[in-house]
Amino acid sequence: MKILIVEDDPQVAAYIQRRLERWGYDYQTAGNGKEALHHVLETAFDVILLDIMLPDYLGYDLIPEFKQIDPDINIITMTGENSRELEQRVRKEGILYYMVKPIETQNLKLLLAHLSKNG
Repeated sequence: MKILIVEDDPQVAAYIQRRLERWGYDYQTAGNGKEALHHVLETAFDVILLDIMLPDYLGYDLIPEFKQIDPDINIITMTGENSRELEQRVRKEGILYYMVKPIETQNLKLLLAHLSKNG
């Protein structure tokens, strides 16, 4: 399974990378929305781990663009700025899972294992 980590905080990105490596997943990283779009155009990903608050885009604005490129892509959003309104807005875009930071590692591991098994 190939995963794209879209996260502008280097510490959070490194944390996720270490977990994905330990669990045996193939991944790439992007630090902003423009870079993420470039990666999705170049590579077929199974999952995108998408930070909602990026320096150049709001993650929910990227979701339709990702879905236009690959309608079947699974998107898991991550945010440290949680609110009911934000969650509703993001869920309307057809995401797989809405995750609040700090990331619960066990939930992410179980979710990715489920996707791997069913993918």
